[in-house]
Amino acid sequence: AVSMLLGTVVGWGILAPMARAEGWAAGPIQDVGTGARGWLLWVSLAIMLADSAVSLSLLSAKVLLRTLRPDGDGAEEELDPAPPDQQITWRTWLPGLLVASTLCTAVLSPMFDMPPLEPSIAILFSLLVAVLAVRALGETDLNPVSGIGKVSQLLFALVSPGNVVANLVAGAVAEAGAIGAGDMMQDLQCGHLLGASPRAQFVAQLAGTAASCVMVVAAWTLYSSAYEIPGPEFPAPTALIWLDMAKVVNGGGHLATNVLPTAMGAAAFAALLPFVEATLPPSRKWAVPSAMAGAIGMYVTPNWTLPRVAGGLTNYAWRRWDPEGAERYMIVVASGFVLGEGLTSIVVACLKSGGISWVWCGGCPAGFCSGCP
Repeated sequence: AVSMLLGTVVGWGILAPMARAEGWAAGPIQDVGTGARGWLLWVSLAIMLADSAVSLSLLSAKVLLRTLRPDGDGAEEELDPAPPDQQITWRTWLPGLLVASTLCTAVLSPMFDMPPLEPSIAILFSLLVAVLAVRALGETDLNPVSGIGKVSQLLFALVSPGNVVANLVAGAVAEAGAIGAGDMMQDLQCGHLLGASPRAQFVAQLAGTAASCVMVVAAWTLYSSAYEIPGPEFPAPTALIWLDMAKVVNGGGHLATNVLPTAMGAAAFAALLPFVEATLPPSRKWAVPSAMAGAIGMYVTPNWTLPRVAGGLTNYAWRRWDPEGAERYMIVVASGFVLGEGLTSIVVACLKSGGISWVWCGGCPAGFCSGCP
């Protein structure tokens, strides 16, 4: 939470005013093309890419060294807390992965006029991106799939140069893998805390995936009929950034004005942090800010970051002053906030779809919400 706050302060408190004052982001602040928000998105993207690449490299090197260690420590047995009859073995997930990958390739290849090799490469790369997504989600409780999915776009600029559509499809495949990995990590962790069977959760995930094919379409229909998308409530800024980046890495488009030096400097700083953290003892690793969390603080507007920071600080204070009470009620209280906001959002969308507008707009800046006078 503190790292996200640092990213918000640096991004929206320093870099955004500087870019606007210098004329580099002279458009409306929320404009992703000419405004400060679009300018900051490139800086945060550079940080995400640098941190993801370095962190994955260090993790790969660590695993490789343990494997090749001559004293035999690399053969240390991994302990799974689930009983053997509840575990998901490779005999279950490997055939499923092969079938799903084949089906994905068979659908994407003719739909977007791509050679079968290209979707296959995107699927393989999505496995690596999924690891990065799980790491970011575990640190910040946010899954920045649009940011780390850009790694796939960079790869496909080499695999299929000049093909903007293939670049976007590859990014979408990587993002889908990151979303699925992050959701399953949270679900399995919750199930572990409750003592649920991983195998039962796996079956439930398959059933939920089938049901989501219908629910996602229904939700999109509801919200797109109630709100303007993109619009004030749902600006979808990353959609344009995905397209702009696909054009840039394929020889077209352009970066925001004078953003490259700042982005390169931020990326260099972010790349150093994993090395610094690796050299510190475990008791002092907390002092190194998370570059991924800081990038997310830049990536989203402060009205999204500040409530998360408030929640994190509240959690910290509660656990210090009343550890027993926090252990018993923290998850319940937090779940109530999430459930309340989610249900209210559905109710509001249904009311707006029925033609019922806002009753009171006190404290809402002009143009912040659609439908406000």
